[in-house]
Amino acid sequence: MEYIVNVFTHNGKGGNKAGVVIVKEYISKDECQKKAKELGFSETVFVKKISENIFELKFYTPQCEIEFCGHASLGAFYVLKETGAIGEGEYIERVNFKDLKVIVEKEKIFLEQDSIKIESITELERVLQSIEVKKEDLHEDLEIVVGYSGLRDILIPVKNRKILNNLDIDLEEIKNISKFYNVVGYHVYTIEDDKVYCRNFAPLYGIDEEAATGSSNGALFGYLNTVEKYISEYLEFFQGENYGDCSKITGRSINGKVYVGSEF
Repeated sequence: MEYIVNVFTHNGKGGNKAGVVIVKEYISKDECQKKAKELGFSETVFVKKISENIFELKFYTPQCEIEFCGHASLGAFYVLKETGAIGEGEYIERVNFKDLKVIVEKEKIFLEQDSIKIESITELERVLQSIEVKKEDLHEDLEIVVGYSGLRDILIPVKNRKILNNLDIDLEEIKNISKFYNVVGYHVYTIEDDKVYCRNFAPLYGIDEEAATGSSNGALFGYLNTVEKYISEYLEFFQGENYGDCSKITGRSINGKVYVGSEF
């Protein structure tokens, strides 16, 4: 069965659509890739039930298979809940690299992220030139780093939303830098009034700009919790303001682990 789910909406607007395909038996990678291309969303997830509380997920962009996708994961468990396959409670999402906990609530679903990893970068000027940002445009309290919570992204802090919403993007150079650092792409953000505003670019995987991203904001939430000034158990991320309709992603820290969630 095929479904389309809009994840990370805010006040009924924004969000990021994902294809969700429920399968009873394994299907080939070629079939998955064909279906993902046909549906045409940035990601499509294929879901197979393993046991009453364990579900295996596989993710595809229109171009290739990827390790993980936050918004498609949340969309999958929303479909499972809406079709009666699961109820409120805790479940396991099985992906290639580990089992992740999923918390299903009445109106929200939260997904555990993989262990946060942060790395420094060396090509600072090259990264800045690819988005036409100067050093003085960067946030004074934060650094450009590679963050991981399931997928790798370059996290780039800028001073304000004006800079964020007026980036001059060189997609071809972002592709080249993404290959160099083995990342999915860039996650550019700023912090205002205890909220995070962000934009995400992944042209290496055929996604010029993503409307809302779970794993990138999971990595960002994890990184911010390494900076004393920004340590928190709950934080809201708003993505796609430049589109006109903001998406909202929620970060939570539960027993020392990072979770990313969406309202439904």
